Amino acid sequence: MNKKVDYIIVGQGIAGSILALTLLKKGKSVIVIDDAKLNTASKIAAGLYNPVVFKRLVKSWLADNLLPYMNEFYPEMEKLLGAEFYFSKRILKPFAEEQEKVLWLKKTEEGIGKYLNETIYTGDLNGIVFNPLGISEVLHAGNLDTISFLNSCKEYLKKKNLFIEEQFDYSQISMTKNSVSYKDISADKIIFCEGYKATENPFLKWLPFKLTKGETLTIKLTHDCAIPFRIVLNKAVFILPIGNDLYKVGATYEWEDLSEKITEKGKSELIDKLQKVLKVPFEIINHQAGVRPTVNDRRPLIGLHPEHPQLAVFNGMGTKGVMLAPFFANQFANFLETATPLDKEVDIARFYS
Repeated sequence: MNKKVDYIIVGQGIAGSILALTLLKKGKSVIVIDDAKLNTASKIAAGLYNPVVFKRLVKSWLADNLLPYMNEFYPEMEKLLGAEFYFSKRILKPFAEEQEKVLWLKKTEEGIGKYLNETIYTGDLNGIVFNPLGISEVLHAGNLDTISFLNSCKEYLKKKNLFIEEQFDYSQISMTKNSVSYKDISADKIIFCEGYKATENPFLKWLPFKLTKGETLTIKLTHDCAIPFRIVLNKAVFILPIGNDLYKVGATYEWEDLSEKITEKGKSELIDKLQKVLKVPFEIINHQAGVRPTVNDRRPLIGLHPEHPQLAVFNGMGTKGVMLAPFFANQFANFLETATPLDKEVDIARFYS
């Protein structure tokens, strides 16, 4: 039996889930198709959101716009999905050198200052952390428990018969002037939210992805101590408490080996950085790898295919997906429904040639 919806969404990672929920909120009908066997970056991500770019100590792109929107979106979704997955956190930054501390204090007096605590802490979290130069804190930060969010979203979609679990078959797409079909489902548009798998999509191979592999560890501290749940440590690596005395640690950046396989190189890198942060021993519980859908210009890929406007893409969120996706899902939904222009920095039209 044929089914008609407004949008078919391919991929149920962070981007696809948030776009589906946004369109449903606006009264549109969707079907989400996802291959659960894929080890996507969304499934292993720590889900951290941080308004500060540590490398240059500047505000994250559009932070002032993104944070208010996500602070409304995620709590609303917690109520809708009946789950808790959005947490405010204190991101503590141990200083690696005196110059870094001087710059931090200077920046507290600039526009970015509302995201930087001007207090320098001299403690070591009850003997857990090396802290010879002091620690300060990023304000208005936190994390999304991505596994809880994705699982809750999937269950919600399944209960409403809006979810199909299968590998998407591009050969089953057929298009007319004003619509598109996939097997027995017709829609106004198919929106691809496939993460790095978009590089295998015959309609999207021209997009300038610069994929990045990341590896993470899950550890347990083998000492009678604990990092409080609401604290994230960040010095070369992040150390995120995830409950049950476990911590997610990451992440590496690899541009050559883009397989989903874990490596000894990645593991060794993370262990080495951990040992420079933690005073206490730890046990490795799990080791994971995923490939991030990053882009050359570090901006999302959103918009309509230049030759087939029945096909669209919502992708390329990279490491900032938790922050970017709610704001731009709303913008994209408005673009699709009312032709409200997209931000030129995210519109894939910037790559038309």
